[in-house]
Amino acid sequence: MNRLDRYLFVTQLGPFGFFALALTGIIWLAQTLPLMEIIIDNGQSGFIFLEFATLILPNVLIVVVPVAVFASTLFTINRLFGESEMVVILSSGLSPTRVIRATVAVGILAMLAMVVLLAVLQPRSTTRLADRIAEVRQSFVGTLLREKQFSHPTSGVTIYIKESSKAGEIDGLFLNDQRDAVNPVTYSAKQALLLQDEDELRLVMYQGVMQRYSMIEKNLNTIEFEQFVFDLSGIIGEAQVRNPKPTEYFISELLNPNQIIANGGIYSASTYLAEAHMKLAFPLLSLALPIYAFAMLMTASYKRTGLGLRIAVTGASGMFIVGTTLILKTWIAANPGMHLLSYAPALVCLFIALLVLTKNRVKRTLYKLPVRA
Repeated sequence: MNRLDRYLFVTQLGPFGFFALALTGIIWLAQTLPLMEIIIDNGQSGFIFLEFATLILPNVLIVVVPVAVFASTLFTINRLFGESEMVVILSSGLSPTRVIRATVAVGILAMLAMVVLLAVLQPRSTTRLADRIAEVRQSFVGTLLREKQFSHPTSGVTIYIKESSKAGEIDGLFLNDQRDAVNPVTYSAKQALLLQDEDELRLVMYQGVMQRYSMIEKNLNTIEFEQFVFDLSGIIGEAQVRNPKPTEYFISELLNPNQIIANGGIYSASTYLAEAHMKLAFPLLSLALPIYAFAMLMTASYKRTGLGLRIAVTGASGMFIVGTTLILKTWIAANPGMHLLSYAPALVCLFIALLVLTKNRVKRTLYKLPVRA
């Protein structure tokens, strides 16, 4: 790259970073709101929320990077025309096919970033996030330690805690166990301690009263105790087996869907293949979109009023191509054998850009030919 290419590259790289940060913030905020509900419902700390928010970033960037590189190309070319820099460049004899090298370099950078995101980071982060959410939902400690609230960890069990600490120390406890409808039991204690060891969860109560009522004999038995251990392991239940989603697999695994299904995959082979081809098509789209934006603006007729109409049409068509790429994954999963259509939007972008640039170059060549009388 010569000095001009480096200048155009840096000029486009700045807006790309701005659009990437702005779009990431907006989409990241929308994606983290459901996670906030999970954190609050299960009584987890802010550090767990930060972990979840970090793990969701690769999925956000997969959508952000193609849109950001596309928007930065539109913004940069329009600014260069608005400040007459591009007019000077073209007047020096350089053609759009020569100036496009900086845009191609930015597109390649975005494409490489998408390859890393889709091939490495997304499967790992998605799997880790799904596992951590399952762990949080299976953890009863945060649920049980809610102060001044009646919690129902399972059907027939009600727990009320006056005060508690993160260490599991409880001051003022009420527990009603109606799992045995014939002999319901109620416990109340001044102090208690919640102990968890792997899958075992025990509630040690101190200085309390146990009241057992017999529905058959119609009598109430009351027992005072200094210490009583209530086993909560029975109400936790076994951890449910989680079925990984197609986005949690690597591309090499998705291309062999029969092996995934043999290992317990619940989705169809077409669904896994659609996810694999989509992970391969999105990096190509990140390269095609800036080239498409460059070609559409560079071949527009120069006007002092700007390129507003051409930018609007190009931007709308680019977003339509991105949306079509996302929709195609669902359609291809329901239509086996149509997986190559995943690459159609990116290839259409490249074809239109090549056609427009070639037509423009032919016009410039014919314009320079001498005219004979």
